[in-house]
Amino acid sequence: MSENANQEVFQGYVVRRERWTIAGEVFEFCWPADIDVLLDEPRTHALHQADGYMPYWAQPWPGTVLLAEAIVRGEPGADRPAIEIGCGVGIAGVVAAKRGWSVTVSDYDENALAYAQRNAELNGVRLAGAALIDFRRPPAVPLYDLILGSDLLYERRHCEPVARWIAAALNPGGLAILSDPFRTAAESFPDHARGFSLTPRMERVESNAPTGMPNRGRIWYVTRG
Repeated sequence: MSENANQEVFQGYVVRRERWTIAGEVFEFCWPADIDVLLDEPRTHALHQADGYMPYWAQPWPGTVLLAEAIVRGEPGADRPAIEIGCGVGIAGVVAAKRGWSVTVSDYDENALAYAQRNAELNGVRLAGAALIDFRRPPAVPLYDLILGSDLLYERRHCEPVARWIAAALNPGGLAILSDPFRTAAESFPDHARGFSLTPRMERVESNAPTGMPNRGRIWYVTRG
């Protein structure tokens, strides 16, 4: 039997699986093992030419664990509505679901939603839904008590649409939690947030999970008014 025959494949990609300990709790997550395979796909080239698409969803990013730990430190969800935007493989959404939030995962890539749902299954949690959402297009009415986003602000041009989306989607009294690993592109986010009558508060954080190596960044806590 060949080595490839023993490899786990999901959505057409060989899978990498890891167990992560986040705030003392063990989770299991999977994602495509080789992002270069996605980068070489004709679909990726076509979408990139049309709209600057890159398959960033296909791996965890440095802000992911920071956001997950912030969720664990926060209040339990008590089945209130939450959403992770730009969910990628859904790590923050799964952790929030474990904390009792009724979580919808969202991304603008169907493969990301499939992996997020797979990771929910691996951790024994049920998601409220999975939605194809482009955060450049905000909803018409507020819908969520908690909005989550990990490392969305990696380009300066994302700061305004993310702030606008939060302002449109956040219920009165709700909270948005975003993370970033000190990206300079994110530094204009609080000004954009205030422009939409939001109040951002920044906290510097550090984690050694899951690798044992230091991971530093910021958590943005965003409320209305």
